[in-house]
Amino acid sequence: MRPKIDQELLRLGAPTGRLGYVQMAITLELIMQEEQVTSTTRVLYPKVAERCNTKPARIERNVREEIKAIWNFGNQKRLDQLFINRGKYPPGNKEFLYTIARYLQQNG
Repeated sequence: MRPKIDQELLRLGAPTGRLGYVQMAITLELIMQEEQVTSTTRVLYPKVAERCNTKPARIERNVREEIKAIWNFGNQKRLDQLFINRGKYPPGNKEFLYTIARYLQQNG
């Protein structure tokens, strides 16, 4: 599962040298493993924080910054394929993460 996640993040143009990259990949992995996760903030970020030995708020911030970097400097054609009616501003963390996870589950 992780190789598919890494491959898609690289296709999107995610900067790999940042903490947010690893934390986003772990978050996507957890989303894809769970049957139904409803709360990103209360459930996912604490699990990722535990694995990364940090605080949930830092996970949220790092993932948000990674999304901004992808949205502003990543593969625009790929983003247009995944996010219909893509606007100027990046989606929230939950929308971005679940869109990528859903794509990987359907096409993986």
